[in-house]
Amino acid sequence: MSLRPLSLAGCLVMLFTGCQNTPQHGPVSARTLKALVRRAEPKQAFLSRLNEVDRGIRAALPTAPVHVPWALQTHPPVILVRSGKARPLRLMLDTGAARMVMGAESAAKLALPTVNANEVQATMIGVVGKETGLVGMAGPLRIGDWQIPAYPCFVRTYHTSGHNDAYPDNILGVDLPARYCRYLTLDYLNQEAVFGFGQGYRPRSHQCSSVPFFMKEGVIFIELQSGKVKWQAILDSGSFNGIEISEAIARRLDVQDQGQVVQDLVLIAVGGTMSSKDAKLRRLKLPCVQMLGERYETPEVDISPGLPRVGSKFLRDYRVTLDFDQRRVWLER
Repeated sequence: MSLRPLSLAGCLVMLFTGCQNTPQHGPVSARTLKALVRRAEPKQAFLSRLNEVDRGIRAALPTAPVHVPWALQTHPPVILVRSGKARPLRLMLDTGAARMVMGAESAAKLALPTVNANEVQATMIGVVGKETGLVGMAGPLRIGDWQIPAYPCFVRTYHTSGHNDAYPDNILGVDLPARYCRYLTLDYLNQEAVFGFGQGYRPRSHQCSSVPFFMKEGVIFIELQSGKVKWQAILDSGSFNGIEISEAIARRLDVQDQGQVVQDLVLIAVGGTMSSKDAKLRRLKLPCVQMLGERYETPEVDISPGLPRVGSKFLRDYRVTLDFDQRRVWLER
């Protein structure tokens, strides 16, 4: 496990909001930043901590699946994670993020150790921009019955104010479950996450389909097809939207001049905010899309910034399992 200065941390959240309530993105307060800097340590000391992380986690791995209910009734799954005696943290389960990300306020309250900023900094890339942050060590963490002594994370030094706190700054990326779990189930039907250990995954429903997935830049991609055009998309539980395609894919599908501009939405992501009008977010229907082992007739699709993705608005009708043993995605009704 090594420190990387650059990582994809691209959660995309869309909120209905009026122009007068447009969220503001900017640096955290000087007081919060001072609290983070106070806990900073030399890079070499941090690397010594890092060397013990994998051994500590593997020594405490559960044998039975760990069930964790959704903390909020939202499309992007949010769970509660405990850290010591502090109040539980809200973490968005974001398969579109490659790493764990902690908001500055949460990191300061938990007194997380960070690396001196003049030695190591993190650049986090979101859908609408990028921002610099710190590298830190979260822990101890408890996800249900899963005890995690410590785990490296990125610590944000920017935040978005004026938006619904149902969408936390803290993100549980796909790296932790992909490294230590045999599978991860996002059960939208029963509003819970299941972290699988011990036995491999076995579908619970006869109404299921599965396809291979692959990982690139630390996140999970699947293949989609409409007509003769194929493309790759992130399977992104952190996205509030359904099926999103990029401008490049829209041109390949010959729909770049189609669709209605979506009004009165704000895109909130690592890196900033943007109105749907400025993002040129457009909504249209394609004749059909084949993905995740199924064929969908006249699905609604958004042309939006960033990479193509399949988000929680689509996934909410399923039990979605990432089978890390077989590198397959399972959809069950």
